[in-house]
Amino acid sequence: MLLSISSCKSDKKPKYEDFDEDEFVMTPAIVTKISRAPVIGNRSHYWWRSINVYYAYNLDSDTVLLGKEMDVDLALKEGDGFYILVHKDDKDVSFVAGQRLLPSDQKIVDSYLKKSKEHGVKYFGVNEP
Repeated sequence: MLLSISSCKSDKKPKYEDFDEDEFVMTPAIVTKISRAPVIGNRSHYWWRSINVYYAYNLDSDTVLLGKEMDVDLALKEGDGFYILVHKDDKDVSFVAGQRLLPSDQKIVDSYLKKSKEHGVKYFGVNEP
């Protein structure tokens, strides 16, 4: 009985594969933070760094949304604009798409950075620790 109760608990973040690709829209986002965590394999000489990307999206709104993707294999740095996939019905579900922005979408990021500067913060809508 204990096994059945513990297996009912599901706090796992949904994966992109859990959805139909038509349920998403491509949206510009901006990297707000990158962290690197060492990952050690089963032998002492097998190790690498996990790159974790934190980002803001919904940039052209007063309600900026935040997301994160752990162990990303992209060449991004803080302040970079890139694309994410956002679920059409649940805007809190997002995934890194990994493409560089088109000039028209770069204008959204540039406008967001200008808005952040006007408000005297690094990233508008993002509480820094």
